[in-house]
Amino acid sequence: MRQSRFASAFTFALISAAWPLATASRGEEPPAPKPHPLVAPMKEGLNITGINDRGDVVGFHWEPENGNPDILYEAPFLAQGDKITRLPLLKTYTATFPAAVSDDGVVVGRSSKPAPPNTFVPLRNQAFVWTADQGIKGLGAAEGDAASFATGISRDGRRISGLSVGDYRLRGVVWERDGDAWKAVVIPEADQLSSNVLAVSPDGKRLAAVQKGETSLWTEAEPGVWKREPLSQDRNAMIPRGVNDSGVVVGHRNDPDGTLRAVIWTREQGLQTLGIPEGFQHAQASAVNNAGAVVGQIDGPHGGLPGPRAFIYEDGKLRILDEHGPDFIWATAINDRGQVSGVLEEPEEAHPAEDAEPPAKQP
Repeated sequence: MRQSRFASAFTFALISAAWPLATASRGEEPPAPKPHPLVAPMKEGLNITGINDRGDVVGFHWEPENGNPDILYEAPFLAQGDKITRLPLLKTYTATFPAAVSDDGVVVGRSSKPAPPNTFVPLRNQAFVWTADQGIKGLGAAEGDAASFATGISRDGRRISGLSVGDYRLRGVVWERDGDAWKAVVIPEADQLSSNVLAVSPDGKRLAAVQKGETSLWTEAEPGVWKREPLSQDRNAMIPRGVNDSGVVVGHRNDPDGTLRAVIWTREQGLQTLGIPEGFQHAQASAVNNAGAVVGQIDGPHGGLPGPRAFIYEDGKLRILDEHGPDFIWATAINDRGQVSGVLEEPEEAHPAEDAEPPAKQP
């Protein structure tokens, strides 16, 4: 809370006498928070999954299905300023799930289709790439696998990160642009992943996921040569969700009691759990930009107050993004311009748990 400005309550004489004290008080006021504009092409029912440095975003918007207001579905889209492009279906598929967008407008994600019970359907889930001039294309899977997911893309749109699924295995892959085609490359020491995202840095030279229970970072030491390093000796220390060009990794940890903890790893300080405001219980970090600003969500006890809110962590401090209102409940993406986006919807009504202390009022 800001210090009082004593001058407003005193006469001119008292102002003169109290001037040194008032000056000291103003000097101790915390600096104004850095501006982080919200990119929100829709004002509600919005779920953003990726943002690029132009401020373009991909994600979903809840919309009436076939004009029926009682039935809603998640409509996938790319927003480039005021231009909204509805993303199409891959042929024979019934759903499109965008995950990320490059600076030149290449969108990646996964396509899916239903399958009868106990029936194997090859590529039931398939990674896709979409461009405005070529439309949507399936990326297939690594040799010997039967499904794939694209989870990220480099800034220049030339490297896609994702997962390839086979019998009792989940492998990390990157798809490399080869003219108008894409070539799948299996990442070494990434054959037993236990996280559903292979995070990629904007420059495409770093990857992060959980391998055999170890939170891991892969770095491209030279073109096509990847080196893995575990980030902790503790198993499942963090489930990565984002990584930047300098190798800062962010994500969350699942504690045995069911609590989610937001975690950040840097080479200088190792793994750190982010502190959260009093009254909140859960936190998860979703993305990090090249300035080291981390965004995510904090929440209260399940079913209780306070409800979910979007946060940003920078300069060693975590704060709620209050300037974007209470409906901004999850910051899922941030770019190098400091623009943020995420989930925008009215939080569900929650009630304080019995015998619980009321949450501290936020400044």
